[in-house]
Amino acid sequence: ILENSSNDRIEDLLFLIADQLNRGGMCIVEDRRRTALAKLNLRAGKKAMSEATFLRSASYFEAGIGMLCGDHWEEYYDLSLRLHSLFAEVQYCNGCFEIVGEITTIVLNHAKTLEDKLPIY
Repeated sequence: ILENSSNDRIEDLLFLIADQLNRGGMCIVEDRRRTALAKLNLRAGKKAMSEATFLRSASYFEAGIGMLCGDHWEEYYDLSLRLHSLFAEVQYCNGCFEIVGEITTIVLNHAKTLEDKLPIY
């Protein structure tokens, strides 16, 4: 579905596609495919956020973080920053303050600029 659909069609089926791919995510070993799934989860998480479904959004951001390769802060800095920052934001909305603290520490340790750190505060 993902490879053979238009962008509009993917948007309509975004949650379904992300859910299905996340179920088999541990079988994906290629960094390129794992990164693509992380980006898809970012997109799904943002869509869920816009619908104020913060628990669902958190699950997509967490799945996206789980798909990142070991050196993701160097290789995919912007993607890593967005996933972690938005994950912290939705967990704050969900009242999961311990997780927020953990993610905030990760972002503050890896963020390159003050501008990148500000949203996490």
